[in-house]
Amino acid sequence: MKYFYVLLAGLFVFQTADQTFGQDPAWPKPPEFKSYKDKPGRVVKYNSFNYLDIRDESGEKSKQRMGRYWEIAWAYDSTFRQKRKFKDFVVNQIIERDGALFFQDTLQVHFVVPENGKNIWGRLVLSNDKVYRLRLIEEGPFINPMKFDVKPDVRYEKYVDSVDLPPRITYLASSCITRTQFSKFHHQEFSWNSGDTLFKQRLMGPFWDLKIEVRNKENDVDKSMSTVEIMESYYRACQNAGGTVIKSRPRELLILLPYNKASLWCRITASLDGVYFIKVLLMDDKDRVPPAYTIIPTTVVPDSLLGKSGDDK
Repeated sequence: MKYFYVLLAGLFVFQTADQTFGQDPAWPKPPEFKSYKDKPGRVVKYNSFNYLDIRDESGEKSKQRMGRYWEIAWAYDSTFRQKRKFKDFVVNQIIERDGALFFQDTLQVHFVVPENGKNIWGRLVLSNDKVYRLRLIEEGPFINPMKFDVKPDVRYEKYVDSVDLPPRITYLASSCITRTQFSKFHHQEFSWNSGDTLFKQRLMGPFWDLKIEVRNKENDVDKSMSTVEIMESYYRACQNAGGTVIKSRPRELLILLPYNKASLWCRITASLDGVYFIKVLLMDDKDRVPPAYTIIPTTVVPDSLLGKSGDDK
């Protein structure tokens, strides 16, 4: 009987590993890199647009390199100091390809290699003596796939009631609305920081709360659409439409759009690749009041926490 349970455990580990290192055949092939001992790697993530932070040799300064993104993993049986062998193998390959090395430590290597007239920026991630990964960016410009003030190309998920959507706002191609909430009149509060001041704007008017999923041909969430691409698309669409970006964070965007003597307040948040949320409130300009604000005090560390006594002053 115990052998039966051992077999089941083995099958579970195999299935889990296969899911963890699953590779979508629709994803394009990544830039070619030789693998240690010629063992095939698996593409565990692909984004049509993303960024990678590359630090300089000192590790003090970094720059974001943008373009198409791949993450490739290789798994091996553990042997003594295998991590060092992984690093030496990849570093030698970068040098052979006339690449340049930047920041290095025991866990990662930042680098760039030329390929077909383009730069491939990368980070070697040395997880342990069993696994190493390459995170790669094929450098390229951002092409905004969306603009406001056009008829929305969006559909509703089955069993989700359709509603009249907010004006001016559009959605990424192949978007599907999987949750809707609409109120003819609603109160909502948006907040943001400017310097050391916290602003809170109380709003009232028609309100929409939507969950959006970008779907692929198989009607699954399109994980190649990164949260970076989602936020960047709305950021640039707002600017091109004459709107105002009030708050911009990696996974949150607060924008303001004028509309027929009223204002559209729109908050976009992204949770996972291919999934984002939109809250929109339309408020008549005559109902708008100045936002409330609070000065955030500068944090003062007590002397007791610094190990100082009154006699030391």
